[in-house]
Amino acid sequence: MLTKKIFLGTMVAALAFLSGCGEKYEGYQKADSGLFYRFEKQSTIGEQPNNDDLVWIKMSIRNANDSVIYPDSSIIVQMQPPKFQGDILDAIRLMRQGDSATFIINANNYFRTYEGSIPPFVKNDKEKVYVSIKVDSIQSYKMYQENKVKQQRAAEQAVFVTYMTENNLPQTEPTQSGLYYIETKAGKGNTPQNGQTCMVHYTGRFLDGRVFDSSVERGAPFAFALGQNQVIKGWDEGVALMKKGGKAVLLIPANLAYGEHGSGSIPPNTPLMFEVELIDIQ
Repeated sequence: MLTKKIFLGTMVAALAFLSGCGEKYEGYQKADSGLFYRFEKQSTIGEQPNNDDLVWIKMSIRNANDSVIYPDSSIIVQMQPPKFQGDILDAIRLMRQGDSATFIINANNYFRTYEGSIPPFVKNDKEKVYVSIKVDSIQSYKMYQENKVKQQRAAEQAVFVTYMTENNLPQTEPTQSGLYYIETKAGKGNTPQNGQTCMVHYTGRFLDGRVFDSSVERGAPFAFALGQNQVIKGWDEGVALMKKGGKAVLLIPANLAYGEHGSGSIPPNTPLMFEVELIDIQ
């Protein structure tokens, strides 16, 4: 009796396996993930995307009757492990820049995973959608971030040059980090060293002239330890260039100020101007 049960169980499993293996779509190949695909254009040059890479694609989705569900649209995808077997991420992973292909993906899995609900036209868990993808570009996340910083820095440099011209400040070259240091009064004392406490008066402005913070208005100097990450990077770098009793204008790019997150009234990715006076060093 035990042998018969084992035999029947084995037969059921075998039939299920054969049924899955028998699923075929004319003109399509089957990937190891179980995904069916058909390349309209396929390159052998260039790298396929890895996890964290950014992929710029054009994508459209149709149902089995060739009705358009989503028209062709441009999307940026950051690669990650697939969320289900035969996922759209499995599809993109097969492609290179310039490739075009169509993939057959389980509709139930796709909409539940990426839309949060299954639309009424998906009648059962075997229904498929046809996803057409063209890869325009692939870029590593590291390269994307580096290019983003370069583009932002170039844009900010143009803004700073205009600011210096409009405010009658001497045209100054930035430091390697992108900081513009403009001395307006030479100090006669020492230059502060890392770890020393700097007493400063300052006024912080947006580049349109609006004041967002000022120790001068409060009537109380501000103290901080230089080089100890107690202030924004632009301050640590700029004040380290000053001498006691000196004054300077610091034009600070966003990545040396409050970066992508901003702070309080300062929006993300905002370049800033500070007028700083180094009163004392302790």
